[in-house]
Amino acid sequence: MASPTEPVRDGGAGRVSVNGTWLSQAVTGTQRYATEVASRLVARAPERYVLRLPADAPVPAWTPAGLLVVRSRWRGVAFEQVALPWAARHELLLSLGGPAPVFARRQVVTMHDAGVFRVPESYSRAFRTWYRFLYRAVAPRAVAVLTVSQFSAGELARALGLPESRFVVAPNGADHMDDIDPVRPELPVADQRYLLCVGTPAAHKNLALPLAVLGAGPRPLVVVGAVSAERVFGATPGGAESQPAPAAVVLGRLSDGEVAWLYRHADALVFPSRYEGFGLPVVEAMASGTPVVAVPDPALREVAGDAAVFVEEARLGDGIRTALAERERLVAAGIERARSFSWRATAEKTLAVYREILGT
Repeated sequence: MASPTEPVRDGGAGRVSVNGTWLSQAVTGTQRYATEVASRLVARAPERYVLRLPADAPVPAWTPAGLLVVRSRWRGVAFEQVALPWAARHELLLSLGGPAPVFARRQVVTMHDAGVFRVPESYSRAFRTWYRFLYRAVAPRAVAVLTVSQFSAGELARALGLPESRFVVAPNGADHMDDIDPVRPELPVADQRYLLCVGTPAAHKNLALPLAVLGAGPRPLVVVGAVSAERVFGATPGGAESQPAPAAVVLGRLSDGEVAWLYRHADALVFPSRYEGFGLPVVEAMASGTPVVAVPDPALREVAGDAAVFVEEARLGDGIRTALAERERLVAAGIERARSFSWRATAEKTLAVYREILGT
């Protein structure tokens, strides 16, 4: 994780608790968001914050001197839904990582997307039932709700029966890529050029598409973020089976440095997701000088604008050829577009929201 280099300004009375549940979890886009925003908020005025951790969360490296860190004896749902709201009952609570305590007295919460409502097939019954309940219970009670795109604001509003104005858009940033030192991973494609996919086996991430279309192509296809080969190449929602092609390389979870290296050396990022709240890998690739090819998901169009190639699934191969032919233009446009997504700006937006609540 990158440490904050530009803390946001803070000041005034009132103490803020930070829900540190995300620090016990594997890093995805949601955890990245919480880390980048929280680290910048606490860096300027650590004495105004309390970082509240479950029993199984480490103290993060970005913790500044003067920040009060309180570790609970509880973990998981018991920590977030019982211990945390009681401990923070006299404070404003920031829950930046998605789930949040239902009974928090005063809370600013970030809800990243409406995936459990819109693509339920991607989640287990227990997971989507729990998250649907949480979102429906928390959204009307929170003093403010943030989300990561205008598209996501509309989706959440419709799914939860709330006005779209209830949601404040505070998007992901891309500038964390500037602070990561690239590290070459173990890569069986040697020094060949390759196409990159970053995603999980969730059905809406649609990894079966590039594996089927590109896996046997002239350029190796490198897949990052899949839990296991069995899950990536297992049964798809339609019941079809996909088997690994000779030119497809599944690397699983990698370090930030290894992923940064792959972004910088890929011919293109292929991002076939059918549903996103934002699409963090898209701006990460653009910030790294890598062209992006994606399917026309509304959130991805909002984020990438004209700086990516959008094609229907049946024309994915054509999209790759377009990206390679227009590489110079796409690299320049992508770098410029990525500069508009700043973690500092997102932290400033979050700060403005809760300072209004606190009257500071």
